[in-house]
Amino acid sequence: MKRAAFLIVVSCLAITGACSDDGGEASTTSAPTTTIAPVTTVASPGTTAATSTSSPGAATTTAVPEDTPTFPEYTIVSRQVGAAGDTVVVLLDPESYTKLTDIDLANVLADLADRFPPILTAYVIDSAEVVDAVVSEEPTAAEQELLAHHYLVRLEEGFRMVFAGPFADFPIAILGS
Repeated sequence: MKRAAFLIVVSCLAITGACSDDGGEASTTSAPTTTIAPVTTVASPGTTAATSTSSPGAATTTAVPEDTPTFPEYTIVSRQVGAAGDTVVVLLDPESYTKLTDIDLANVLADLADRFPPILTAYVIDSAEVVDAVVSEEPTAAEQELLAHHYLVRLEEGFRMVFAGPFADFPIAILGS
């Protein structure tokens, strides 16, 4: 019992001594050295250096990540003016992206609707070969084959996205939702 009381008194003195400011040397505790995490930046589309990683005092390295999101570039190749809104054919530039997703197509349609209103109907394709076929009432068998590979999505009534061709498995979506 005397030994336990002695340990309690010594512990209290140690704590009191550590908390008091006697002007003497301060007691310090060393923590493991931490390193500063590298800073990573992703370059904007169209630049050659896609990612830059640097740490203070370290050399800068550049790497090109495989899944860098890029916004597909597009051109309006046909525009027919209508009373309720225009009908446009939009040609994507396959050189401006490495992978294309349904989200990329939705972003293209949203950008198109924001920048070039009023748009009631839009057809998004990725080959100039199908410009006429996509607006044709009755495409030929050869045109239908091309459309199956190069016709990606259409905007109906200014808000409904209907995926086609390679994206036909995606459900109808509402622009802006």
